[in-house]
Amino acid sequence: MNRTVRMIAAAALVGVGCLLGAGAAQAATDALPLILKQRAVVGGDGVRLSDVFANVPAESDGKIADSPAPGDRMVLNARQLFLYAKTFGLTWRPTDMREYAEVVRDSMPIPVELVREALATALERENIGEDFDVEIYNRDVPLFVATGDRPTVIVRNLVFDQRSQRFDASVTLVGAESAPVVVNGRVAAMISVPVLRNHAMPGDVIRENDVRWTRVEARRAGPNTVSRLDDLIGRTPRRPITAGQTIRLTDLRPNYVIGRGDLVTVVLKAGTMTLTARAEALEKGAVGDVIRVRNNQSRKVLETRVIAADTVTLTAAQVASIN
Repeated sequence: MNRTVRMIAAAALVGVGCLLGAGAAQAATDALPLILKQRAVVGGDGVRLSDVFANVPAESDGKIADSPAPGDRMVLNARQLFLYAKTFGLTWRPTDMREYAEVVRDSMPIPVELVREALATALERENIGEDFDVEIYNRDVPLFVATGDRPTVIVRNLVFDQRSQRFDASVTLVGAESAPVVVNGRVAAMISVPVLRNHAMPGDVIRENDVRWTRVEARRAGPNTVSRLDDLIGRTPRRPITAGQTIRLTDLRPNYVIGRGDLVTVVLKAGTMTLTARAEALEKGAVGDVIRVRNNQSRKVLETRVIAADTVTLTAAQVASIN
């Protein structure tokens, strides 16, 4: 064999070696050992072998169990895991018989507001009133729904006590596999009252755009609570009033624009004619109040209505009293 032949043979051997090496590498990749996942989150289409083991070949993968219900979990022990791997022709042995895999469903707790709305709908048949809130005593309501689903809450076995305004009921979800959950709470009758948008200090005159409406429990609103705009508009606080808080009638006083002893202008309008006179206020008054004044010339006492700061008006029948 000459030198050229030896070089060709050597090159052929190197090529064969490379091909054999690549095949061995591929075989090594295909034979990666199974690695147990201690916790797996699955959807609603069942638990697959690849959910609990890493490195499962695609051709050896398959369903091993149904998915747990939303909010539930499944624990697979070492013996079960060994049998599942063996069933699919894969080699895995636990290093410790205490090994396990925990499988949980991809789910989320339902918002408690959905439970409250369902209870409110059911309680409407108990003649509670038009406006009420539902308070749930349970710290949490363990109802879960698969992620992406829209839950529908069902209320069963509702018992309502008119005297204490408390209730007990069981709630569940449409199509839920878990048992109903018992909830309890109370009903609070509500009313709407006007409150201030911003803090107010004595001397501030409350206008309509300073006010908004809010709902409060009826039992917290007594006969002294401001419930009408007319009790609030045009008045001023006796003491600072916090924004958003219920207001008592005793927190307010009229916005006096005329003080006792002030000189005021008395205005009389009769048709197209307007007459004025000066008088002394005998009482303090806010806009809209009726106060007594004394005419500076005749010294007669007249009843007038405050229409602005230092200005009052009287009726045509009293025009003779001005002279």
